[in-house]
Amino acid sequence: MPAPRRSISLAALVIPPGMLVASVVVLVIGIAMTIAENDALVAALNSPEGTAAAVYGGQSRVVVAAAVLTAGILAVVVSLATIAITGSIRAFAPRFETAASVTTDADDVDDFGDLDDLDEMRGVDDEADAAHDESVAEPVEDGRDVTPGASSPAR
Repeated sequence: MPAPRRSISLAALVIPPGMLVASVVVLVIGIAMTIAENDALVAALNSPEGTAAAVYGGQSRVVVAAAVLTAGILAVVVSLATIAITGSIRAFAPRFETAASVTTDADDVDDFGDLDDLDEMRGVDDEADAAHDESVAEPVEDGRDVTPGASSPAR
């Protein structure tokens, strides 16, 4: 049974699509503004009553509308990249074992028979291990307290 993946927070799932919707709204507003301002500028240029304020002001309004359009395009690209990165992070996230899968693996071992076979393959002798453990664990007989890791006995 494969281990479940780590879940992603709700914010990581909601914010990128929300950014995409907002980006598309800005893009549509930029398109509409650019078309409207460009038409107004063309009308002012073709009109015999066109004033300098209408012509030069129309050019500035077209530039502002084009900036909004550019911001919308960039925002859509960034939000799509954010969605792709969020999806790829989830795909490459490590899988963690649950407590249920750990206990089922431990229940499969019969009286540690598999571990005894491993000791035999490594050539480990249980009696030699017991003798080694007793020699290491000998208490200090001279009455002084020895602190582990200290270079001299504790006083």
